Amino acid sequence: MNLAVVNLDSNETKVTQIPERDEKMFIGGKGVATKLITTLSPKIDPLSPKNVIIFAVGPVNSFRLSGASRMTAVFKSPLTGGYGESQCGGFAPHEMALSGVHVLMVAGRSEKPVYLVVEGGCVEIKPADHLWGLDAFETEDALRKDEGGEVMAIGQAGENLVKFACITHRRGRQFGRAGGGAVLGSKRVKAIVFRGDGEGRESQEFEEFLDKHVIPKLSALQKYGTPNIMWLVNRSKSLPSYYWKSSEFSIEGIDAEKMLRYFVRRNACYACKVACGRISRTEKAEVEGPEYETLYSFGTLLGNADLEIIIEANELADRFGMDTISLGNAIGFAIELSRLGKLEESIDFGEGEKYVELVRKTAFREGIGSLLAEGVVGMERLTGVEGVHVNGLEPPAYDPRGIFGMALAYATSPRGACHMRSCAYRPNLAGQLDRLSAEGQARLVRELEDFYAVVDSLVFCRFLTLPQIGMGWEDVAKLLEIASGRKYEVEHLKKVGHRIHSMAWEFNRREGIGYGRLPSKFFQYGLEREDFERMIEEYMRFRESNQA
Repeated sequence: MNLAVVNLDSNETKVTQIPERDEKMFIGGKGVATKLITTLSPKIDPLSPKNVIIFAVGPVNSFRLSGASRMTAVFKSPLTGGYGESQCGGFAPHEMALSGVHVLMVAGRSEKPVYLVVEGGCVEIKPADHLWGLDAFETEDALRKDEGGEVMAIGQAGENLVKFACITHRRGRQFGRAGGGAVLGSKRVKAIVFRGDGEGRESQEFEEFLDKHVIPKLSALQKYGTPNIMWLVNRSKSLPSYYWKSSEFSIEGIDAEKMLRYFVRRNACYACKVACGRISRTEKAEVEGPEYETLYSFGTLLGNADLEIIIEANELADRFGMDTISLGNAIGFAIELSRLGKLEESIDFGEGEKYVELVRKTAFREGIGSLLAEGVVGMERLTGVEGVHVNGLEPPAYDPRGIFGMALAYATSPRGACHMRSCAYRPNLAGQLDRLSAEGQARLVRELEDFYAVVDSLVFCRFLTLPQIGMGWEDVAKLLEIASGRKYEVEHLKKVGHRIHSMAWEFNRREGIGYGRLPSKFFQYGLEREDFERMIEEYMRFRESNQA
């Protein structure tokens, strides 16, 4: 694996090889990037030139294979002040895997806006004054025309250092969470272009395995996309609504069936047969999605049942480059602050048109948008009112008062409240465990965290590795052997996953961050503090003893 370090202070690039020992110990992707982020000096400002952002692919990303076009970004988060991490699909990951640069570390700060071109094992720094001020869609269109290849870009939110700004690719794929777009914006990097000139690889054996054993189980995802899960979550009274005041909602106007009215076509990442992406169109907007998380963050969380408003707000957020989960939570918190008389501006539930305007105001830090741009944790500091977040990251669409495994998962995820580090909501909702019991949750969450630390180091898709219906440890070990030529026993892989997860937490602890404190709202009903503390204690025993 080749590592390219771009120093924007000096406009120099150095290309070296990742030591073979690190490849064996950390695989690639998340593992290698997490090892590199630990070289940062402690307590630096995430928006200073001293921060870095690391993009990395792994051993499977050069394959023409369903689920294999994924990449990881790791950085110190401007939103949380701790370990920042995100994954992105699309076409850029495969292109990066063929570019001769497998790990790209961007350091320093450019005096003027620039973009990077990664090709042939080298990185070129080019002026981007003509792109600064454009949205992410416009930037990608311009660079695809001028440079070809595959483009990842920030919008105005990243330029304006919105703490949860994301990095957009192909108008609907994002490095979505924790503020990677703000890190690029602070470095004045508008975009990165990947051009691969290497040969892609094939694995007929594994494609046939996926065709037979995995993809047929994803038919509902293929038909409805991620919104398919909304029915189940709502029935279980675990769908956050009215800014965490309720756990259920009248979803008939925004559910997966209703979305079919606006369906245009399916969309896929490179070479993927699942094609889970869904393009929706109204008279005002066209967007890939809305995904389930956006139906929650711009819908149920805000008491909003207007699907056209959600689609419009979703498109604007993607254009400007913002994480819809964090943004919807920030708007929801603003509604609570308004109701408490803490804001001059009046905002309430069900006021959809206002939310669309707040998307724009947040991206440009206009008026109340400057407050929202700080995220819930920043709003909390500025107002003195407790908001809903865990270690600075706003929670996704799974209410832990109805899914106890998610209460633990939010607390132990290195990046803060997150559903993707463990996907523990699925075994809970499917009945593998009693979702309203603390029993067994610690072992489940720990096992899944280690598994996905390995999956994100390959780097491979969540949907093809979902608990109970996707690939498991044995399958991942086989895929890794095919991709890398190295044989890994499952028990060894579990230790690798534990090592990677622990490294991320080592980074957090030196920044003064420990396992997450849950907001008081999470203990208003359903979840008892005693059950939560018991899960945390049991989880810590598993981690400290490294028990399987």
